[in-house]
Amino acid sequence: MNFKEAAEIIKRDSINAWIRRVNWRFMDERIQTEFESVASDRDSVNLLGGLYIGRAKDNDSIRKSNLISSQYINSTHIFTGHRLLGISVIDPEAKVLKIASERNAQLWYSQGPSGDVLVFVGPYQSDAGKVEENEIIIGRYHNPSQVTARRIRKHFSIFLKYCSCTAQHSASSLSNYLYRKYLVFNDFRYKSIYRQKLIVFSERILILALGGAAVWASLYAGGRI
Repeated sequence: MNFKEAAEIIKRDSINAWIRRVNWRFMDERIQTEFESVASDRDSVNLLGGLYIGRAKDNDSIRKSNLISSQYINSTHIFTGHRLLGISVIDPEAKVLKIASERNAQLWYSQGPSGDVLVFVGPYQSDAGKVEENEIIIGRYHNPSQVTARRIRKHFSIFLKYCSCTAQHSASSLSNYLYRKYLVFNDFRYKSIYRQKLIVFSERILILALGGAAVWASLYAGGRI
């Protein structure tokens, strides 16, 4: 490849990245529509601790810069407020009792410099306990235009389920634990690790099964069973 060819590829990809960053605006409007639909159920929202939305453009430095969305790295966060847990715990810093709460379960959309989109969920942060994972990727898209209204509804559904799985009153449930592990397994960052563990586990089960079958066959051939 010569210098001109390399420059043309970079130029082309820069233009395509700009187009994808422009498309963020329309995806964000779809997210806002779904947020308003979910947040309209005030009773359920209050049980979650409230539900809020924030964006990178709300940051003071970006807001005052007058940049448009294609000129900075975009993100959109949906997050919960505080849920009181009905118990008191000792504050490890102040060494006094405080009412325990959990907060800040999150669904967020993050855009890379090339305009691609990652979708994460994050667990409740609780005074009374902690789940293993910090965040899980539930979606990866090359272009914001691929994040359709249907996919956004699916993201919100996963997020709300994940809230119920990581709330301290529900986190000990086996089904909720398995759902969290299912999400982790489908996070592309961990797929190869979990697949390797599954292969090793399957191999061990197979070895035990074959060993048991060999013993059974030996006993049968010897007339002992």
